Amino acid sequence: MMLFALLKKDFLIVKKYVLFMLIVAVIIPPFMLWRAPEFTGVLGFMLSVIFVDFMLLQYVSLKEYQFPKAATLLCAMPFPRKMMVLSKYIFCMAIYVICCIIFGIETLIIPKLGTSNIKLFALMFLVTSVLISVYLPIQYKLGYEKTRFAFVVVYMASPVILPLLMKMEILSLNFLSMFSPFLVNGGIVIIGFVVLVISAYISTEIYDKADLA
Repeated sequence: MMLFALLKKDFLIVKKYVLFMLIVAVIIPPFMLWRAPEFTGVLGFMLSVIFVDFMLLQYVSLKEYQFPKAATLLCAMPFPRKMMVLSKYIFCMAIYVICCIIFGIETLIIPKLGTSNIKLFALMFLVTSVLISVYLPIQYKLGYEKTRFAFVVVYMASPVILPLLMKMEILSLNFLSMFSPFLVNGGIVIIGFVVLVISAYISTEIYDKADLA
């Protein structure tokens, strides 16, 4: 119940931007298909998840930075810091799921985007997990002010790095075709969850020691 309340709080903070971000999530895949048709809509899907996830997370962090007393009040209420940290991770994963649903619908409307499948969603889950798992502990350690440009760096680098990785087939699962798809996709998702759990533990340890006064 506490976790749900904190998650609801984060979504209420970004409610003014949700519609805009949903539009962005819809536009990016067909736009990238036009700019880089060799990657069908996969590149656009990956960029939309990264952009929307980080943009909304940044906005939540900005508001918490502008109103530091809010975190103090939450801690004074029956909201453990652990729950406050976990809500951020769940918030990011909820945005990821929303982007998956949007892309799945788009592939039905625009066949040239390719097909949405478990392999793609599992791979993007791992990518999102790694990015969030690196970013959040750093933000909890250094604060929003020192990490606010990380989003810009990630987003500016993504359109360059992702195509290179796809050309090198580093982001492809074709080399794992000798194994059962269920085993491969399940393994990728499990790795993603493990990364998130480790990161959440580290973030909690850092936030528990933070001075919110």
